[in-house]
Amino acid sequence: MIYNLKYKKFNQFGKLVLEKEGEIVINKDGFQLKGKGAQDTGETMSFSDMKEWQTKEDFVSFVSLSKDKYVLSNFGNLFNDYLLDFVSARNEYLMKALFMTDGEPVQEYEGDFEIFSKYEKSLSHGHGKFKIFENSMVIVPDSRDAFAISFNFLKRVDIDEEFYEIHMFLDQGFIIHIKRLGTNFEEFNEKIGEVQQKMYQKIVDDLKEILLEFDSATLIKLAYEMKKGKAVSMKKIKKMNEKLPQAMKDIVLQDELAKKHFETFSKMTDEENIFLGISTEKPKHQPIGLDLTYSTWYFIAIPEKNIVVAEITNGGYRGAYFFRIIMEKGDPTEKIEEKLLELNQALLKMKFVTTAFYKDKRELRRSIYRFALRKLPYLRLLRRSYVGRLTPFNEIDWDKRFEDILRKAEIVADLQILDAK
Repeated sequence: MIYNLKYKKFNQFGKLVLEKEGEIVINKDGFQLKGKGAQDTGETMSFSDMKEWQTKEDFVSFVSLSKDKYVLSNFGNLFNDYLLDFVSARNEYLMKALFMTDGEPVQEYEGDFEIFSKYEKSLSHGHGKFKIFENSMVIVPDSRDAFAISFNFLKRVDIDEEFYEIHMFLDQGFIIHIKRLGTNFEEFNEKIGEVQQKMYQKIVDDLKEILLEFDSATLIKLAYEMKKGKAVSMKKIKKMNEKLPQAMKDIVLQDELAKKHFETFSKMTDEENIFLGISTEKPKHQPIGLDLTYSTWYFIAIPEKNIVVAEITNGGYRGAYFFRIIMEKGDPTEKIEEKLLELNQALLKMKFVTTAFYKDKRELRRSIYRFALRKLPYLRLLRRSYVGRLTPFNEIDWDKRFEDILRKAEIVADLQILDAK
């Protein structure tokens, strides 16, 4: 896709360093800006190198990772065509780079939308397509970045039949209003319900092969809370069925090292701060030839130590990972839910591969996670809060390493107490 244009380049101090007439060549990973003449090789820009962008009237501006600012203009009467092609190519890239799609495609609709933050601030609105997959929906706007909704974190859906609107409420606090679906309003609503029902049914069917002794009613309750991989508190699990916590522990803690870790950490907190997880989704690195494998893990929040422990016990890289609950002022007990939400989102998005949680950015610059490290807020927060891990390879100095990790978290907590005074 090629369009003629005029473009300007400014450095981070706002000084004009380049001004050319030429063309933009859009491809699936980015674009190339070239001046007139066969000798002008121009410069290539990946969509991942765009830090932020906006459109106004008949021009587009964006800032690169190197803090240079570009202004593209003079498209003539083809500006709208260019914008549609540019946004379409960028959104296709975003959907792949940020792992937005989950499962096989189901259906696609078209209409208007508006996305609100948990503080009721409008973040994005406009017209676009709604691509429904087995476990997610992606809003693909005509002139803005795509936005993904994971059904794992879809709290509820409200239907306003008077105004033909659908309101989606997410665990993260986002509220999405969908409207102007035209004659597809009822079909869209039914399709969302149908997809969710199929997702729950598959979870229940898979759990029946793991938790053989429990009835469907109990497993339906567990599936509703756990979805395709969210950890559930022992307290909630016990309310579903008195015997269920022990049965889940037997599955999650099959390994002796995991048992040792779990027993040590669980003694430092209350039952309501202990969470167990089973995901019947096939892990990314599942051994070939196994019919049904599953990932298991636990989270243990220890607010007195300002720390959450996360350990994948099956289907992932081994070891206990430690994260600060709070980074600045506040009460750790009040922030446990937010930290667990970060962990749940990151584990599910990364398919239980944990390297993106702790490895240096330089080590990940060629990995499939390089763009996600910049664009996913919960992943950035999780990386900032990481304080260390205990692996099977350092069992000899386990106690010392554990104390060092706790000290790292406590130093921050002590500073917060001083600040509060």
